[in-house]
Amino acid sequence: MARMEIISGVERRRRWPDELKMTILAEAERPGARIGQIARRYDLYPSQIRGWRKEFLASNPTPQFLPVSVVDTAASIASARAFERREPSPGILVEVSLRSGRGLKIPADLDRGTLTSLIKCVEAA
Repeated sequence: MARMEIISGVERRRRWPDELKMTILAEAERPGARIGQIARRYDLYPSQIRGWRKEFLASNPTPQFLPVSVVDTAASIASARAFERREPSPGILVEVSLRSGRGLKIPADLDRGTLTSLIKCVEAA
């Protein structure tokens, strides 16, 4: 026999306290948990739990990692050391606009390899 709930009055939606939402979301995050079973236990639709999860993730973004490639050659180490010792020059700055809408202001004499890796990092971010 199916269970039926009659909601009377003006309000047609149930309000869930944030503490209960967090409890349900924590239960859904456990390894091996099935959202359908959890939803039935709390008399919810699975899409409601997924919606709460999206809502929670939007308000608490997780940190993201950028791809990094490590080059282990003597030439790259020597050029990096030379770059560190170089004093900043009041030379010409070039502004580069990227496809993502971001921009870089770089010295005009920046070597091509460094510029390429900078652009890749900014595009990936």
